[in-house]
Amino acid sequence: MENVDKSVEIDKRAETTWKKADVSYKNYQDYIKRKDDKFKLTLIDLLYISNFKGGNASIHEEEKSVNDKLKAYSEKLKEIEDAFKNSKLSDLAETETEAKAELETLTKVVDECCNLTKISSDTKIDGFSVSYLSALLNAYFSDLIPILDRRILINLEIVTKKDQVTTTDAIKDIQKYYNPLIRKMATLSKSNAKSIREIDEEYFKRKLLELK
Repeated sequence: MENVDKSVEIDKRAETTWKKADVSYKNYQDYIKRKDDKFKLTLIDLLYISNFKGGNASIHEEEKSVNDKLKAYSEKLKEIEDAFKNSKLSDLAETETEAKAELETLTKVVDECCNLTKISSDTKIDGFSVSYLSALLNAYFSDLIPILDRRILINLEIVTKKDQVTTTDAIKDIQKYYNPLIRKMATLSKSNAKSIREIDEEYFKRKLLELK
């Protein structure tokens, strides 16, 4: 399905990247559906995510160590499932007190998930960063949690020029933009009647904005 606003200039390279990555994304979702225990994470899950996200990141730990550390991540996935069931992000827009509280709960648990990647040797996995974790969260909760991606943050104008590292074009402390990304996606999803995936595709394919 083509969801891109025709009035917006498309980056052909980004469009190609999206189409290729989408195959890997769907492969991982199919793998999740085949699991006997949906929320049991192993090194295989991280390999699927690495294949989807691309880049230079690789897992540099023994399989047993990775699998042991992933138990904490599995628990967080179950926590999200129990709290939100099949909810969509558009259902959690901040128009009512109850919906606002749900959005606060979501951003809190997502932040806790992100912290697992860096706060403790018991959960930190060499080569598995916050942005890769966000792809895993999105694969499991595609209608609820967006992927934390540099192109999306820039094209949604969530970050500014001072937020970038000049030498690598990476965004400093990218985790702190997850909360505003979730809230922005909630607003866009509700106002445009589009899924997170459709919005992600639209803004990923756009020509990258010049940071101000």
